[in-house]
Amino acid sequence: MRAGRMSFSKGLLALLVCLCGLLVLLPSSRGMDFPRQGVEGIPNGIAQPFSGKWWLGFPEGEGMINGDPVVDCDNPVVLEPQGEDNLLYRSPTGAEVVFGLMAFSGRTTWLPEWGESIIAVWIDESAFYAYSVDLTTGKARWDNPMVYRRCET
Repeated sequence: MRAGRMSFSKGLLALLVCLCGLLVLLPSSRGMDFPRQGVEGIPNGIAQPFSGKWWLGFPEGEGMINGDPVVDCDNPVVLEPQGEDNLLYRSPTGAEVVFGLMAFSGRTTWLPEWGESIIAVWIDESAFYAYSVDLTTGKARWDNPMVYRRCET
């Protein structure tokens, strides 16, 4: 009886090892491939292109669930340059944060005094994706951007 249990245990262990091996070898599921570099012609690391009032929402596209924006143009996010490489972010509630801007690898990193930084990637002159950066790992959340769209003035 003991030999039968050991054989069963070894078989079960072998099955679990094989399943784990398969999981490692399977291709990982990937979300949408959002851009990681901005379009040509819009300078990075400079506050002026961000100046204005902005709608804030989610990426749109096939296979995505699109709902109401987080912020609309009736009560927008306001971005104001504070010199060449600093940007004042004013939320619709009036909360304000100043970000230092840095150009890096075809995009602009927004660096707050404290908290998570943001990576801004221009998709055209009136829209950019904003990816938050995890404080604990330092990795950008490339699969979960927010979209900023310029409000008409």
